[in-house]
Amino acid sequence: MKITVATVCYNCEDTIEETITSVLGQTYHDIEYVIVDGNSGDKTLDIIRRYEKDHDIRVVSEPDKGLYDAMNKAADLATGEYIIYMNSGDVFAHSEAVKNMIPVLSKKHDLVYGNVIRCRADGESLETYHGRNTAFKLALMGKMMCHQSIFTRTDIMRKYRFDLSYNITADYDFILRMMHDKKELIYVDETVSKVDSIEGISSLIQNMDEMRKQDDRSLKNNFPLWYGIVTPPKAIIRCFKRIGEKRKISQ
Repeated sequence: MKITVATVCYNCEDTIEETITSVLGQTYHDIEYVIVDGNSGDKTLDIIRRYEKDHDIRVVSEPDKGLYDAMNKAADLATGEYIIYMNSGDVFAHSEAVKNMIPVLSKKHDLVYGNVIRCRADGESLETYHGRNTAFKLALMGKMMCHQSIFTRTDIMRKYRFDLSYNITADYDFILRMMHDKKELIYVDETVSKVDSIEGISSLIQNMDEMRKQDDRSLKNNFPLWYGIVTPPKAIIRCFKRIGEKRKISQ
């Protein structure tokens, strides 16, 4: 079974090599590696080309409309049965991360996801999704499993795509649309990836209000009844969160 690993990058000369070596270091060998670069102006492409010479990597470098546009381009290029996004700065948790997911992926589920190690300013933490953290409960809380832990059937990824009107939370909206259409979302208790939760677009404090607006819009479009139920308590919780965020910004 061929798995496509896609890396999207732009001006990431400090982080791209770590991501590339993580992908190339996987013990599962039926991996197609696709890199979509947004026409970087630093040394990112030079680093990529250095690895491209000795490894079978498909590379595209051209201007795009942002992160999710580039991720859609990667899906269009993919020929694997499943695709997982490991963007610049993200790495697999260990060398057998893909191999350990194959037994479940071989059952042809629509989407399969595992755990992720989040790197924060105060250290690392393992985030798991089983039990109380089912996909639907996460959605109601305005959260979602990490796209770096998700293997999606490539044909489904191409069909649903990332909606570019959600410039911060298109991955959240993608999962909600999958759930709305009753696609299979299968959890596997395996740690797939290690991600930076400090610099990510949705983790920046200045993006929080816009992120919440986009989350609400997607939830309202896909699950209007639940949107009406959870909006009042979420408004109260967010009020307290904003106070804490403003304090962080002022420090």
